Amino acid sequence: MATHEIPQLDASVRADTGKRSAARLRKEGRLPGVVYGHGQDPVHVAVDSKALNHLLHENAHLLNFNIDGNTDSVLIKDVQWDFLGDTIIHADFTRVNLSESVTVEVELEFVGEAVGLKENGAYIEHPTTMLEVECRADSIPSSIRVNISEMNVGDTLSVADVQLPDGVTAVTDEDTPVAAIHMAAAEEEEAEGLEEAAAGEPEVIGAKKEEDEGGEG
Repeated sequence: MATHEIPQLDASVRADTGKRSAARLRKEGRLPGVVYGHGQDPVHVAVDSKALNHLLHENAHLLNFNIDGNTDSVLIKDVQWDFLGDTIIHADFTRVNLSESVTVEVELEFVGEAVGLKENGAYIEHPTTMLEVECRADSIPSSIRVNISEMNVGDTLSVADVQLPDGVTAVTDEDTPVAAIHMAAAEEEEAEGLEEAAAGEPEVIGAKKEEDEGGEG
């Protein structure tokens, strides 16, 4: 990401930091947050909730943070949601230099139509949808594309198979699976076999019991 493409988010310093103040901000459509890092004192801020939501949906990580006319480069470090998981209630931002190395989580974007999915009963699983990577602050990709078009039934793609942009290295273990194609029919047959085996157990116990009873008579 080039410097001129970095989105901007306006913020204002807030003096009150209690729960009532935070609730009042949310009713006004603003969100409480904190900016910290680089040896400076933390600053309690308020930002526009819709603006931050839009940036999150655009997979933004790095921002030009305008606090009452003073601009800092910051990362969206942490976002807290309500108990339903659909409304942001607080956000943390950390100051960065554009040339410094940072570690962030980036969304995986799966592209292509896997050939294996053309078979009846085949389905794809995505055990991992976010990849932890290390790169320069000004080179954070908005997403990382994973081509699944060559995958067949029984194939698994791991982090080691993901083609990363230049300057980006994976922190997530390379053996971590990110996509796998399975056959539903095979799993159903295995489940049915286990059920039949379980159902057969009482008959064996009963037979043994009858033999014991016969021996007593």
